[in-house]
Amino acid sequence: MFSLLPTLPSQRALFDILTYYVLFRVLKWSLKPWSSPSPLRNLGQLFNAKGLPFHLGLGELYGGMAKVHGFFGDEQLYISDPKALQEILIKNPDAWEETEVFIETNRIIFGPGLVSTTGDVHKRQRKMVNPVFSPTNLRNLVPTFYGVAERLMDVLTREIRSRAGVDGFSVLDMSEWMSRAALETVGQTVLGYSFDPLDSPVNNAYTSAIRELMCSHTLSLSLVRQFAPFLVRLGPAWMRRRFVDWTPNWAVQKVKDMSDVMHNTAVNILADARVNMRQQSKKTLISLLLVDFIGPIVSANDTAGRNERLSEAELAGQLTVMIFGAQDTSSSALSRLIYQLSVRPDIQDNIRKEIRAAGAPERHLTIEEIFALPWLDAVLKETLRLYPPVPFVRRTALQECTVPFGHDSSVTIPQGTIIFLGIAGANRLPSVWGPHAKEWKPERWLVGDVHHKVDSSVHLPGIYAEMMSFLGGKRSCIGYRFAQIEIKILLISLISRFEILPTEDDVVWNLSQIISASVRIMKEGVEAEEKGLPLRVKNPNSRAAG
Repeated sequence: MFSLLPTLPSQRALFDILTYYVLFRVLKWSLKPWSSPSPLRNLGQLFNAKGLPFHLGLGELYGGMAKVHGFFGDEQLYISDPKALQEILIKNPDAWEETEVFIETNRIIFGPGLVSTTGDVHKRQRKMVNPVFSPTNLRNLVPTFYGVAERLMDVLTREIRSRAGVDGFSVLDMSEWMSRAALETVGQTVLGYSFDPLDSPVNNAYTSAIRELMCSHTLSLSLVRQFAPFLVRLGPAWMRRRFVDWTPNWAVQKVKDMSDVMHNTAVNILADARVNMRQQSKKTLISLLLVDFIGPIVSANDTAGRNERLSEAELAGQLTVMIFGAQDTSSSALSRLIYQLSVRPDIQDNIRKEIRAAGAPERHLTIEEIFALPWLDAVLKETLRLYPPVPFVRRTALQECTVPFGHDSSVTIPQGTIIFLGIAGANRLPSVWGPHAKEWKPERWLVGDVHHKVDSSVHLPGIYAEMMSFLGGKRSCIGYRFAQIEIKILLISLISRFEILPTEDDVVWNLSQIISASVRIMKEGVEAEEKGLPLRVKNPNSRAAG
């Protein structure tokens, strides 16, 4: 007989909850004496907003492979050696998988999308989503990219005009504007959905949720994440949700709220897509976009065999992952690009000259013209090389593996070992990039891709410009071509119209979900930080207000 009463937690589930609480308290206590000699001493640097120098230093000090310790004292490896990365990502990819903590945490936050599935399920989902980022589709998206860019230029022009000082410059938080523009770009291009009209300085709930999630990678949340594989086994979904509601941790509650915003938005987009597909005869712009991009995914899914079909939760998860994945890394990269150009006005001017020589902003450049701009391409590559938005990823060994590294060395890695793949570390190796590997030198790319490395026989297994910023192998970034076009069109629109210079603020770059900018301030006599990237922006063709 079926019962409408909710299932009560079993004794086993209650025991698991109690065990989780005890483990959490013991772990929290054990992490207090940071200064004492302990295998846990790495944690304060590996999982900390200020830990980026430590991550970079591991590759510099230990030659591409170093031993670190995990949350429970287990030995792990931090790897940035080219040969080792080649073995792990390309030659023997089936021996490695995302960590269970990564998969289950993403499943909780995003749903069962690409970043929270493994094996055949992941392959099936990737196959379903891949056509969205085909070269033909991306070419057709160029006018939409420009449409969002033009709206951003209009609102920035108004903001500058209303707030400019006597020198014509206005201070704007460019990280917030890049975040909003990146979200609207993926909404309009991939989903046919407008998240943000970009017509006012007011942010929206979805953008706020994503920005908060990007900056929420505190040590406290990192500790809780270690128990995600354990928590997902605690009874039915309603019980797990109640347990999250009861968790007395501000970071957990904030992530829960942000996850709800993203999931509900994805569900609404899917519902709109189905309605618009039934009303194709109206031929509105939004329905045409939905037919071109979401439509094929939904239609292909509806006609797929039972073993190939995605559930509604998986479809919603795909949308959430596409939105977040296309927005967070692009906005981080754009923020860093604009900042680098603000402190190097000479290179900014080089880009401006070649953009204007090509015909912008008077007309929209074709995709061929965009990719034929050498300075723009060099600046993008060099910034992604030196400052990848995601500085590392982690993997688990599914079996015992022997991994080569260096000239003639190797290491045997036991099954179950967790490794860090040092993206930023590999991108800065002097053995690959020369003695100036830690310097931002876009000109290294101007003499041709075959000359930017000191040793042409060394190959990093990245899918973009032989760097690791978009990773490589079976879990490489599915939208890396999309990101290139998006970033270049937004930069073309910005640099061709505006001059951008730094402020006197102390800008710091923090390690969170991705690298994000903040500013050091004094608040009531105490040093603090605020999210944001204030820069001085001027339209040289307009006169200062007042």
